[in-house]
Amino acid sequence: MKKSYIIAAVAVVVLFGLCCGGFCCKKGAQVAVVDVQRVVAQARPVIELRQNMQNQMSGLQEWVKASNAEIDKADSQAKKDELTKKYQEELAQKQEVIQQDYAAKLKQLDDQITKIIEETAKSEGFGVALVKTSVAAGGVDITEKVIAKLPK
Repeated sequence: MKKSYIIAAVAVVVLFGLCCGGFCCKKGAQVAVVDVQRVVAQARPVIELRQNMQNQMSGLQEWVKASNAEIDKADSQAKKDELTKKYQEELAQKQEVIQQDYAAKLKQLDDQITKIIEETAKSEGFGVALVKTSVAAGGVDITEKVIAKLPK
């Protein structure tokens, strides 16, 4: 009884290996590759997100300058310490909000770009798309086709 399970398991493994080996080793089997760094560098929403983040950080720097000026105007060390603590807490909150917002938007963009890559690979007849930098040789580069489908 136990011997029949082992024989069945070996038969399944051999059959699976032959099927997969026939597909994977087939001469001319192609895989899509994508230069993701180029895609991201040319994605308008990513460029806009980076610019928005830079604007927010510039605004935060201006806020810090104004806060420091107010601290400097305080008439006693106790008041300066109080204001410093207050503004440090506010700064930490503002930074956290900016970082959380950036991370959420970046995740959405990542999902959107991944979907475009998947759809492009599928429409070109590929079942697999790999990051170009992880492929030593071979593959059909679909980077330009992905870039063409990015939001303008």
